[in-house]
Amino acid sequence: MPAEPRMTPDEWKTAMQNEASSVNDRDWAVQTRLAAGRFGWRGAGVSALVFAGLGVSMVLLIQFLWQHDTPDGLWSGVMVGSGVVGALLGLRRVGPLEAGAGALAFLPGAWLAVVSLQATLGNAAPRDPGMDDQGVTVLAVIAACAAGSVRSLAALRRSAAT
Repeated sequence: MPAEPRMTPDEWKTAMQNEASSVNDRDWAVQTRLAAGRFGWRGAGVSALVFAGLGVSMVLLIQFLWQHDTPDGLWSGVMVGSGVVGALLGLRRVGPLEAGAGALAFLPGAWLAVVSLQATLGNAAPRDPGMDDQGVTVLAVIAACAAGSVRSLAALRRSAAT
């Protein structure tokens, strides 16, 4: 049997909104519109796992590769990496809100690595992740902007192709 074509999430959302606007039952139309605009928990979960892993990686690099001597451009590199990860998530159809929300997991991931290292290494472990806690909001904004930009470009390409 031939495989059935699948709808993309954007096509499904558009179809749900079109369906809601074409019915006379007002309550049903409101529920359908709400379902079309639902937050993508799966995309946010994937984004959270990726950014938590990025936080863990940063702490482990500082601990073992750079021996507590944090490079000057590390935070700039993390911000660029956040943009790249956000763009890759956007290519995988993760929305900007989901990418930004998932980026907030960077800090818990970094702190989890610090606590784990303290449990295993004792006094030789780092005392903090090596960044300001407020910096994670910058990562969230960068990731959200990158994911949104990539999704917008992909939508423009699709509309230009048809």
